[in-house]
Amino acid sequence: MTGRRRVLLVQLPIPPLGPQPIHGNIPLAAGYLSLYARRCGLDRWFDLEILPGQLTNTLGDVAFVEAILARQPWLVGFTCYLWNVERSLWLAEQLKRRAPEIRILVGGPEITLDNDWVLQHPSVDYAAIGEGEGTFVELLQVLAHLPEVTRPIPGLIVVGKGSPACNGFVPRSPLPSLDLVASPYLEGILDPAEEKILLLETLRGCVFKCKFCYYPKSYDRLYFLSPEPLRAILRTARQAGVREVILLDPTLNQRRDLPELLRLLAEANPDGQWTCFGELRAEGITDELARLLRLANFTEVEVGLQSVEPRAMRLMDRNNNLRAFERGITALRRAGIRVKVDLIIGLPGDTPESVRRSMEYLKQSGLYDDVQVFHLMVLPGTDFRREAQLLALKHQSRPPYYVTRTADLDLAEMYRLWEEASAIFERQWDDLPDPELPPSLLASRTLIPGTIALSPNHPAEWSVLHLPVSGPCGLPRTVTQAFTLWFCSDDFVRDTPVVCRCVEELLQHNPFLTLTVVLEPRGKISALTGQVLRRLWSVCQQRPTYLDRYYSVQPGQLAGAKRLLVCLPPLPHAEDSTWRAEIEEFANILYLHEWQPVRENVPCRN
Repeated sequence: MTGRRRVLLVQLPIPPLGPQPIHGNIPLAAGYLSLYARRCGLDRWFDLEILPGQLTNTLGDVAFVEAILARQPWLVGFTCYLWNVERSLWLAEQLKRRAPEIRILVGGPEITLDNDWVLQHPSVDYAAIGEGEGTFVELLQVLAHLPEVTRPIPGLIVVGKGSPACNGFVPRSPLPSLDLVASPYLEGILDPAEEKILLLETLRGCVFKCKFCYYPKSYDRLYFLSPEPLRAILRTARQAGVREVILLDPTLNQRRDLPELLRLLAEANPDGQWTCFGELRAEGITDELARLLRLANFTEVEVGLQSVEPRAMRLMDRNNNLRAFERGITALRRAGIRVKVDLIIGLPGDTPESVRRSMEYLKQSGLYDDVQVFHLMVLPGTDFRREAQLLALKHQSRPPYYVTRTADLDLAEMYRLWEEASAIFERQWDDLPDPELPPSLLASRTLIPGTIALSPNHPAEWSVLHLPVSGPCGLPRTVTQAFTLWFCSDDFVRDTPVVCRCVEELLQHNPFLTLTVVLEPRGKISALTGQVLRRLWSVCQQRPTYLDRYYSVQPGQLAGAKRLLVCLPPLPHAEDSTWRAEIEEFANILYLHEWQPVRENVPCRN
């Protein structure tokens, strides 16, 4: 290989629901890859970079492509989760169009042998299956000296016809110890001070074999992090002012040395600088374990119940001992630890009556502080995906892969059960927040026609159009991931084609936007009709994305990735109830209150 080459690692965030800043998108997997590659000496040949959060968490699609190309990468690696895999593949496609020589590597939970729509994507060159550090390092070691992969690499699929390495897949054994990748925080690759959160992995592997989960497929046994690296990581957390430590270990109490781990966590956090959070099985939790969890400053834990139906438990290969479950929950709560209990709607073997029994059991027992109700996802790589036909499971073909029918439940029944759960537990799950407008728009307190960016070199955050307009919409192509498009019109019936054209044009260039379309009628509010909103809504839904499908299984929800907002003046007025019902079928209504819209044409601010 001649010259150094840039390897750029990218982890896209969970799509935002509005203009609020994105938090929690910590590229731990990319940190592990970069760390292990450096320890194997590959930084002699490659510049290893993780795309910074200030870019990954704010940029819209076109701006994201430009940001990657500006770094002139030789290889781009995407960490793919169900919330970002489609956008990652779209970005890969755009990169290949602009710079065909760029190599694309994908890895993460979405990359499994049975997820054909990902593995067959024409823009993917390499796909890492399972634990990625060893595969990533061996790939770079080969490409450091050869132009192509000429031999099978365990854990890697080389995508493309004619490749000598794509005639069969060889699985890779996991790293023998987590000490080999401990820790991106210690090496300064990741900075816990940025969000005051530390993601902590002290073991890999899971002794349980729940059929809805992919995790156990990757490991044949448990692999641990030694005490000394763990102490060093926690010292780094203290120096960085970390306020929360999230343990990523699957089923925290599957390990036999849990008491020793909890004592170590407590010793490193004597003044309670941070709280801890983790997932565990309530069965097996004793009063002493609960006391140690609290001593380590666990303030909340998540516990899976999923179902109390024996047939459902058998089919998902997860048996609940309810008496032991009750003893464990009681011990945790007695120790002062909040318990969040999970239920799943849509499990094979569950009927409407058995789902209700699970909800009633939990409600009547009172053994929870919070409840999460999930809609079953038939995830790639899981036993449920492999057995879907046998179990009569119908599901979405794209993320989040929600089940839409089982042998005993159809989608309408799942809607009803979701509503019943909300009533029983007196809460909403994944409820869409009230629509919000960008702070810069609120701060301006005016509606100046034009496009506003956060800074001269930053993509546009919102744009205002006073209708009618002639000619092109004049919208920016480089925008933030959450973008607000505001239309003012005295006749939206007349201006509907222009509004639809502008939205279609924006989404054509940035299909994965979180888009808020604001319609402000000037004059009679009746000039904005339900038919106008119906046409606009159909344009917004031409290419559904993850958030749209995520909210599609929840009753009474307006889809999450695109939202329509009708802004009305604050002056007293009588609204026709029929008109309001038409509008609220597709849009939220917001009153301007202290706003002072500018009606005359003002030069655009860029």
